[in-house]
Amino acid sequence: MMQLHIFYDKIEVGILKYEPIEDIFSFEYSHDWKIKGFELSPYMKFDSVISNNVIKNFIENLLPEGKGREILTNMYHISKNNLFALIQLIGKDTTGALTFNLEHNTFMTSFREITISELSHRIKDRKNVPIAIWDGNVRLSVAGVQDKLPITIIDGKYGFAEGELASTHILKFESNNDNLVFNEYLSLKLASIAGLKTPNIQIVHFDNEVVLQVERFDRELISNEKIIRKHVIDGCQALNLNVMHKYERAFGKELKDYKEGASFQKIFTLIEKCSSPIIAKKDIITWIIVNLCLGNSDAHGKNISFFIEKNKMELTPFYDIVNIEIYENKYDTDFAMGIDTAFNQKELGSFQIIEFCKDLKINLKGFIKEFKRVSHLINKALADDILIDIVNSKNKDFYEKYKKDVQFRIGELTSKFEYCLEYEK
Repeated sequence: MMQLHIFYDKIEVGILKYEPIEDIFSFEYSHDWKIKGFELSPYMKFDSVISNNVIKNFIENLLPEGKGREILTNMYHISKNNLFALIQLIGKDTTGALTFNLEHNTFMTSFREITISELSHRIKDRKNVPIAIWDGNVRLSVAGVQDKLPITIIDGKYGFAEGELASTHILKFESNNDNLVFNEYLSLKLASIAGLKTPNIQIVHFDNEVVLQVERFDRELISNEKIIRKHVIDGCQALNLNVMHKYERAFGKELKDYKEGASFQKIFTLIEKCSSPIIAKKDIITWIIVNLCLGNSDAHGKNISFFIEKNKMELTPFYDIVNIEIYENKYDTDFAMGIDTAFNQKELGSFQIIEFCKDLKINLKGFIKEFKRVSHLINKALADDILIDIVNSKNKDFYEKYKKDVQFRIGELTSKFEYCLEYEK
């Protein structure tokens, strides 16, 4: 039997046990945590035995996917399915507040500074040497597929931190000359203008490399010696879904009748668990509309998260908002989660919008009103070129393409939403 101690700050939450031969996990909360703490997710209850399946899903959703998982497995010669070994490797700085330790109490605080020249060189050379590997270790503790690096910024100095310190920001890098960094910056800023809470972001340059610097909302810098971690779970953890089921059609459009993954119907079941269901429902509706307007078709179950504290559950700021549909001939632009039976913009019509509202008990007139509000704010921001200050000679063409794409989509959506009013009469 193998085991890891799980901590929230320096308080022991419980012990994670693993039987490798049978591939079975078990988890038990500590007595003190049951008194002073909170349940880690809606499926990890104090008063019941937590199943192997629930524990596996919770852990796997903390791990990187794709290339990040591959780096970990190649570096340490372990299987990509060895969840216990993987969480032990990255467990000192996972998404959220939890840390996983082999020993009962190991909290060595350190800060390894990285010079700007060193970081610039590594970013430029990331195709040859994975950006996650530093000093012979893998610095990768953020779930997801995209190439990124968690990092600590204190007094303007970049570095890697442990113990009382933790990563405060995420650096996200350009990929395939697609202007993804600029795209995400524009999308998040427009989402914020439309009323969504989003992370603090900025575009930074390391020599000629363009990087999106995202301030982590699950961290709070108290001082140069102390960073507070906040407990966060994503939609898949909240719904007890594994990573494979972050998309509603988990096995693709060819098996379109198998829709067991994350969906808006399932996400809406979490609303009543939130401390303020009215606010949670309103914010999720705004998120849905923003994604439609901006062409963020990749809004899946891991792209929505919740803060959890004692007797409190609320939505985190919204993140990973990117206009995917602008890359129609390069990436799959089907919706990650369907609007009724529609899984892309072409399939989406007034009937699907009406049925979607009926199914989720959303007031149709209120939904249309929110679309008009959101689309007006986005259109006005684009028409007034509010974000023009970030545009330069290298991204000007993409900015104009992005602007026209979003304005055209809003125009098409407007006619569909307006027709819904005819149905109401």
